[in-house]
Amino acid sequence: MEIFDSAIRTKGDLAGVFEYEDTGPQEAIAHFYLYRAEGETAGSILDVIHVRSGQWAITEADVAVRWDGSEQRVGLFVFGMLVATFDAAAGTKYGGGYGKDFNAEIPWS
Repeated sequence: MEIFDSAIRTKGDLAGVFEYEDTGPQEAIAHFYLYRAEGETAGSILDVIHVRSGQWAITEADVAVRWDGSEQRVGLFVFGMLVATFDAAAGTKYGGGYGKDFNAEIPWS
């Protein structure tokens, strides 16, 4: 099973991309990527956050990737909770490396 969601910034330059791939009990993994969406290196990964390893009872409806109002940060929301963020302006990232619960303090505007 694979779950995929993404959101491109209005400028068209960057995208936040979530991918969960479950190819077996020991091989399931979820990542949140910051991608370059335009230019010569379009499609290249700028940064990655490992969200979790192991099987996960989620569906596409449980996941949303979206930009904040200023389009400075792109966030990954799972079950309605913010679990990972890239701050494109500051070049920082927050969240990830979770087991069963989400509890990181992640800045969002």
